[in-house]
Amino acid sequence: MNTPRTLIAIAVNGQGALWGGHFGMAPAFQLYAPTGELLETRPNPYGAGQGQKHQHHDDPKLIIDLLPECAVFIGRRMGEDSKRKLAQKFGIDAVLTRERTPAEALRAYLAQSGDRDV
Repeated sequence: MNTPRTLIAIAVNGQGALWGGHFGMAPAFQLYAPTGELLETRPNPYGAGQGQKHQHHDDPKLIIDLLPECAVFIGRRMGEDSKRKLAQKFGIDAVLTRERTPAEALRAYLAQSGDRDV
């Protein structure tokens, strides 16, 4: 059974601040409902400092499998090839942000997508 993709994932560091590096290397992801409600913070076993090889850089499927319910990935950095694969193969909207905090990044995304429930 496939999980419907409806949530928004934001790459964060261990303290919950917006992660400055590559999306797939984030130590954790904050998962939000489309309404803007924070649902959980999910650790990334492939993230920086986790002792894993950085194998997901060429295969975003590892991160997709970690976040199966997410339709949107928001972060500061992501490779163009990964963004294209996410959109074309998986229907995931990869959004790069310049906002300073996860809350600001979420508000900006929801405002541009027409959802102003935050």
